Amino acid sequence: MKHKKGLAATLALCVSLTAGGASVFAFSDIKDEGQKAVVDSLKSKGVVNGVTADLFRPDAALSEPQGIQMIVKAFGLKNAYAEAAAQTKISPNTWYADAVQAATQNGLSIPVEVNPQGKMTREQFVILLHEGIGTTGNYPVIMKYNEVKDENKLSKDAISAVQNLLNMNIIELDKDGNFRPDQSLTRMEAASMIFNALEFVDQHSGGGSTEPAPTNPGEGQQGIVPEVTISKVDDKTSKVTLTAEMPHPGYGLKIDEVKLEKDNRAIVKYSILQPDPDKMYPMVITKVTAEAEIPTGYIAEAQPSGK
Repeated sequence: MKHKKGLAATLALCVSLTAGGASVFAFSDIKDEGQKAVVDSLKSKGVVNGVTADLFRPDAALSEPQGIQMIVKAFGLKNAYAEAAAQTKISPNTWYADAVQAATQNGLSIPVEVNPQGKMTREQFVILLHEGIGTTGNYPVIMKYNEVKDENKLSKDAISAVQNLLNMNIIELDKDGNFRPDQSLTRMEAASMIFNALEFVDQHSGGGSTEPAPTNPGEGQQGIVPEVTISKVDDKTSKVTLTAEMPHPGYGLKIDEVKLEKDNRAIVKYSILQPDPDKMYPMVITKVTAEAEIPTGYIAEAQPSGK
């Protein structure tokens, strides 16, 4: 993971906490110095704990409750109503009940049932991580479409999270360009993502950079597929509406032309309107629409212009 940014400061923290040449926080089963720095930093902030006083188990699969609790602690999410039963199928006596309540109350996508033995998938974790960052404020994001080889395995929410987190340098793909959404992630992988997320929030809180977020006109169009709906205007005319979720409010959607085919298909050609490069936009998923009329009886299909 890309946790080099800010690592010097973290290493300085670890050095200041050493005694006899070893960090007071260090776990004996973490050998890599960079990983030690990440885990020591998160442990000093109360974000992570070991499975024992001496072992972190970096290669062990992260469980669902562990992942939720890690994100809740990282972003300081609070359970405002300790007696509330937002998750009715989770006993208030379980060790992770408070974290689940806090995550739910702060709008994170927590399932009704959390499996204490279940392994958290990479897709589940990045969605929660992305939502956790969102609880701290809105941030300008460099909008660049990243090719993810296995994007077809991602849900709509996960696509948005993965694209944004890649552009924020919080996560990265494997050497083959895959994200592997359905695989479980290790405790170390989760810690590295959390570390990078906290670095991002620290660097951009309070307004962040005054430089405009650069854009790449034309990029990302193939990665955004609008939803198509048809409503009847009258016996001869129907209205086609394209709806898409964009990474931030600087983007728009435009219908360029409608081609009527002999097989009663209406090919609706669309373009993604790029954001103003001289403006900054908050990291807020925004729904945009575009409309056109077609003859009643035709089936509309959306297709990017130029394809």
